[in-house]
Amino acid sequence: MPAVVIANNGDVPEFEGRITFNVIVCVVIAACGGLMFGYDIGVSGGVTAMDDFLKKFFYEVWERKQHAQENNYCKYDNQKLQLFTSSLYIAALIASFIASKTCSKYGRKPTMQLASIFFIIGVALTTFAVNIEMLIFGRLHLGLGVGFANQAVPLFLSELAPAKIRGALNISFQLFITIGILIANVVNYAVGKIHPYGFRISLGIAGVPALLLCLGSLAIYETPTSLIERKKVEEGRAVLKKIRGVDNVDREYDSIVHACEVASQITQPYHKLMKRESRPPLVIAIVMQVFQQFTGINAIMFYAPVLFQTVGFGSDAALLSSVITGLVNVLSTFVSVVLVDRVGRRALLLEACVQMIITQCIIGGILMKDLKITGNLPNGDALVVVIMVCVFVAGFAWSWGPLGWLIPSETFPLETRTAGFSFAVSSNMLCTFVIAQAFLSMLCHLRSGIFFFFAAWIVVMGLFALFLLPETKGVPVDEMVDRVWKQHWFWKRFFNDEQAFEGRITFNVIVCVVIAACGGLMFGYDIGVSGGVTAMDDFLKKFFYEVWERKQHAQENNYCKYDNQKLQLFTSSLYIAALIASFIASKTCSKYGRKPTMQLASIFFIIGVALTTCAVNIEMLIFGRLHLGLGVGFANQAVPLFLSELAPAKIRGALNISFQLFITIGILIANVVNYAVGKIHPYGFRISLGIAGVPALLLCLGSLAIYETPTSLIERKKVEEGRAVLKKIRGVDNVDREYDSIVHACEVASQITQPYHKLMKRESRPPLVIAIVMQVFQQFTGINAIMFYAPVLFQTVGFGSDAALLSSVITGLVNVLSTFVSVVLVDRVGRRALLLEACVQMIITQCIIGGILMKDLKITGNLPNGDALVVVIMVCVFVAGFAWSWGPLGWLIPSETFPLETRTAGFSFAVSSNMLCTFVIAQAFLSMLCHLRSGIFFFFAAWIVVMGLFALFLLPETKGVPVDEMVDRVWKQHWFWKRFFNDEQARQKAFLLTRWLTESGSSIGSGRDSSRMNKSQAGQASVQENHEVLKHAHTSYRHPVANLSSAYRNQCCNVLRAITFSNNWIQKRFFGFVSCDHWNCKCASTLVLFFAGWILKMGFQCISCLPETKNVPIDLMVERFWKQRRFWNRFMDK
Repeated sequence: MPAVVIANNGDVPEFEGRITFNVIVCVVIAACGGLMFGYDIGVSGGVTAMDDFLKKFFYEVWERKQHAQENNYCKYDNQKLQLFTSSLYIAALIASFIASKTCSKYGRKPTMQLASIFFIIGVALTTFAVNIEMLIFGRLHLGLGVGFANQAVPLFLSELAPAKIRGALNISFQLFITIGILIANVVNYAVGKIHPYGFRISLGIAGVPALLLCLGSLAIYETPTSLIERKKVEEGRAVLKKIRGVDNVDREYDSIVHACEVASQITQPYHKLMKRESRPPLVIAIVMQVFQQFTGINAIMFYAPVLFQTVGFGSDAALLSSVITGLVNVLSTFVSVVLVDRVGRRALLLEACVQMIITQCIIGGILMKDLKITGNLPNGDALVVVIMVCVFVAGFAWSWGPLGWLIPSETFPLETRTAGFSFAVSSNMLCTFVIAQAFLSMLCHLRSGIFFFFAAWIVVMGLFALFLLPETKGVPVDEMVDRVWKQHWFWKRFFNDEQAFEGRITFNVIVCVVIAACGGLMFGYDIGVSGGVTAMDDFLKKFFYEVWERKQHAQENNYCKYDNQKLQLFTSSLYIAALIASFIASKTCSKYGRKPTMQLASIFFIIGVALTTCAVNIEMLIFGRLHLGLGVGFANQAVPLFLSELAPAKIRGALNISFQLFITIGILIANVVNYAVGKIHPYGFRISLGIAGVPALLLCLGSLAIYETPTSLIERKKVEEGRAVLKKIRGVDNVDREYDSIVHACEVASQITQPYHKLMKRESRPPLVIAIVMQVFQQFTGINAIMFYAPVLFQTVGFGSDAALLSSVITGLVNVLSTFVSVVLVDRVGRRALLLEACVQMIITQCIIGGILMKDLKITGNLPNGDALVVVIMVCVFVAGFAWSWGPLGWLIPSETFPLETRTAGFSFAVSSNMLCTFVIAQAFLSMLCHLRSGIFFFFAAWIVVMGLFALFLLPETKGVPVDEMVDRVWKQHWFWKRFFNDEQARQKAFLLTRWLTESGSSIGSGRDSSRMNKSQAGQASVQENHEVLKHAHTSYRHPVANLSSAYRNQCCNVLRAITFSNNWIQKRFFGFVSCDHWNCKCASTLVLFFAGWILKMGFQCISCLPETKNVPIDLMVERFWKQRRFWNRFMDK
């Protein structure tokens, strides 16, 4: 066989070797373990369709079959008959754990030999069985053989195969399973008419693949990994050379030795398997097996003849149909062999999910429509069922079938590989046992619904593969942790490579957090009190007489009775003032610190409280609200930054969320106060407004006793004080790493004299976009509209004034308790998981509220009591979802993602965006409620759909990342945002270009002389010198020659001339009129680079199917561009 060299298409060099005859022989013989398993799957279903077999061992079922009018779905429902199939799997489950030990202690090869011996014993017992007990006993021995084989063979294949074709060779196990099924179906069809012992021939032939495995395994090699793991080092190296066909196997050998050394330190692999870092491959292994079985494939393959008889095929025709499906199974598995190492694992899995869902639904629909309790399907429908079964089997056979074994066998590190794979095998056998034991009963009771049951599982499988399954194509098995798990967006959180800063949660930190979070208490109380007082008749009568008068009319339009621009201005005026204040607060935060800014916030707020409490007219009331807005703007700018910079990275999320927690507590307190003073006439509302000064007073006085953040102190050149504070809040003396990180960030920040100008730069866009969009989305959930106007809303749907205030107290309590959920979970499950879950929750509740109001709330009158109660419950569920997600995280994420040099400026955009959107919503909500009616809830639901997609695709995970390392560890690693950063390597390579240009000027020529070079000289310059430039320099139009010195600009022009010399048209129009000693040279070269870059950027970004080529040198495009793209790299020569 010709040698195939294993090539590399990535940054990491691959192991040397080729596909040798030795490897092929070993693979074919080992895959006979799959032949055993597959034949048994096929023969189990086949013999259960033979009357002789049923009459001998399951007389009741045979007798039931004779009755033509017997229930189509239930005539095969018999626990003993299902036990005949499923008993094998319970034995295989137990055997897999024993096999794990034998694989580790004695090797993969002896385990396969033991599997074949058990299987041969089982074949003898089942073939010559005289009663059901002997039959089941034989099935148990077959199960032991299957358990040992399914444990050893996939591991053997994964460890033996070269990384680049590991998928294809490992799939030979599944391929041989499908061949076994096909052979069994053919045998069943052939011997079905041999009475009365045809079934014994079918059962006896199962011994052939077991005999092949038993004898063949004597002639094959043990895997090098197993040999080295068992201290047979030289033998392992020798085998590695033989199976790779080359002498230089040092890299792969060293990799295996290293893995074995790590594994040797683990004396309790099952204990190691329970550790946090072992969870990703363990979860994937178990879930893959569960999903593989809950596609329903084994149920269909076990019972294909039975199923086809059920829909109207005769006994012989049913066996023939199962032969056809078996053939489809084999051929489709070949598709997987060809494609798995080209398109990857995930693409096959996702495509198959779509295919299997469609076919399951079609089969279920046909059976539901046309298959009655008795009788058969029409011939046309029966044919469609067979075709759909074949399409379903094809989808499974090139995806979840082979990959369900491949992925678990290749993803465990060596130290837990056999133990972990035993969990995979046992999970497979357990699920197969459950399905085999339950399928006929489920078919009897669910009827056609069983296919929709499996279709629903496939939907879950598809989502799992899409979001949680990493791509393992081309990765050596012993490098899986570093190159797969640690790079995956979700699973990487289980691996702690980064050394965390030292420190603990100190009393000082807790005190600082509680006092600073009073800024949230101010804001929250104001949100709650605004809606509460607008529901009080005394307040409306004093300041908004028109609204109060409109309320007195019982038949007034439910949706419009509160629609008044001045009433909305009372709420929204605060936010326009806060918007302006946030920009001023950005300056004070940077220049004077976070702590003085919080003090200033409390002073403005206290002034506002005094004005609103004592207001005698609407003008004074609004003027007071503007002062409250200034306080909120300053507090919302300073407090989240203060909390993020003060908190240890590992609990930064929880401590930062205390701001949102105190907002919710403020809302709750305001609701309780409103409810308590609602009956105090006529000045109850003034008490509500006046109590707002309490949290402001707490913040003002408390901030005198707390520390400034170390970041702010060091940023303002108070270095020693910053270091001292850092020691106090961390509770340890060794704070060097965190201190150095802050100092470095401050040094970078000090170079930025215009932070707002810096914020407009390309590399600042990712955190800026995230910050603004998070605020927009936070408000367009509709939460503030609901919290402002909760009492008004509840009155609208039929609650009385007191009951409405009480209901808003309940929602406020839900808000507080749910925020505690976020405090607990945000640093455990991460930010994105909470956001995505909440989106689903909020969409559902908004749609239910909108649906109820659309259906039952008329223009006048109230909702029925039951519906009104459902609305309150749904509002509570909505508030709960918001309170543990977009509420706190809308402040947390922007406060932690900006680099220090733009942190205060960037966060001012976040605060101002929040205030602007809150102003818009507060000002517009009652008018929107009037005009859109119930449609307003669908409006917000549509926004939440957009939010969910944004969080899913564009929001990076920031859990556990220090705030001053966010750029390098978050933005530059994100699939989309990393394109906005030009890293140091690019700048260094640009410097290499300029240096080369200086040193090589004489070889190219200068000034106008270079324009007179002949074509050969120009060719030499462009091919030789310019090739070296492009080889060593990583440049783009973002580093134009206009930024270079005069000498460098001249040399750049010379290079451009040489490159374009052969094209006279370009030469004359771009360079024929330019003197390189003149500044025009800079303009021309800059324009050329600018337009070239602009055309590339616009072209590639407009055509969505083409990826971005920015910053990639033209001569390095293949290596550094096409081979790095997941889709296109499959077309590159390996």
